[in-house]
Amino acid sequence: MNPTVRHHGGYNEAVLDEEASYENFLHWADLLADRLKISFTKKLDDFEALYWDFLYKGTALTLSFNIFNGVSVFPSLEEKSNHFENDAITELVDALKDADPEQV
Repeated sequence: MNPTVRHHGGYNEAVLDEEASYENFLHWADLLADRLKISFTKKLDDFEALYWDFLYKGTALTLSFNIFNGVSVFPSLEEKSNHFENDAITELVDALKDADPEQV
């Protein structure tokens, strides 16, 4: 699946994969780390959800896995985010769309 941007409750969200699986989440986490050279700064693992925070171009974002919603990235501030965080989501999606289709 190609990542897409969805406007959600006042902030942009990058929908990476609508298939909710732990393996898909790890695939995207590895792709973000390898392709965009990010490091996860905080990890919250729950039974039905995972939230891994990282910085992308100075913006705090969260890679999320939820058994109901799949894999996505959104600003860590969610509704309190501003245009910088929303722009970072759009740039992230563009960078991932340029990835090798075999990797995505």
